[in-house]
Amino acid sequence: MRSFMGRDILSLKEFERNEFFHVFEVAEELEPIARERRNSDMLTEKTLVTAFYQPSTRTRLAHEAAMHRLGGHVTGFSDAKMTRAGDWYQESIKDTVKMLEFYGDVIVMRHFQQGAPHEAAKWASIPIINGGDGWGEHPTQILTDLYTVLREKGTIDGLRWLAVGDMRMRTMHSLGYALTQFDCPITFVAPPAMPSLTTRRICRCRKATRPISGSTPSISARRNT
Repeated sequence: MRSFMGRDILSLKEFERNEFFHVFEVAEELEPIARERRNSDMLTEKTLVTAFYQPSTRTRLAHEAAMHRLGGHVTGFSDAKMTRAGDWYQESIKDTVKMLEFYGDVIVMRHFQQGAPHEAAKWASIPIINGGDGWGEHPTQILTDLYTVLREKGTIDGLRWLAVGDMRMRTMHSLGYALTQFDCPITFVAPPAMPSLTTRRICRCRKATRPISGSTPSISARRNT
């Protein structure tokens, strides 16, 4: 298994099966801190930089709360219009990241442009976490979702998955990539006007994955997740 030390988290397409379970094991160890609303000094000397070019409630606060709970510090911006990254200066991602990297130890970025966190990772000397990039991916949300399913169902393998919605959404892409590492079929259900080349690529590389149209109740009756 590859080390997570200094590693970017940009896409679940890059994750291997054992890496998912490593994340789940660490999450289980840390879960009591969140559930019991306790604080730790685990990251007391570390600072998280938030670079949110898009509005966010759950994703931004989840990362910030986690850092605070583990004793770390948080700085950054949640409205790009209030910075030179978003006003009429239109500072490049490269220039913004080369500045932000001196203010912390890791950057979590949400951006309206697909691939922006990947671009940031090219220039940053500290890890970049993708907090959602346009029509790209949302890896941290799906890691949390999969951990929740594992806790509630006791397994991910063997479950029959039904994903209903806009196939262009970044969460759909991350879910599809993640489940390629597990032994479970996934069915994507969406209106014809909401296709996605990404989900179609996922379907082509997995025999147990398929896009489908039809009655959602009849399809969901044959699925358990």
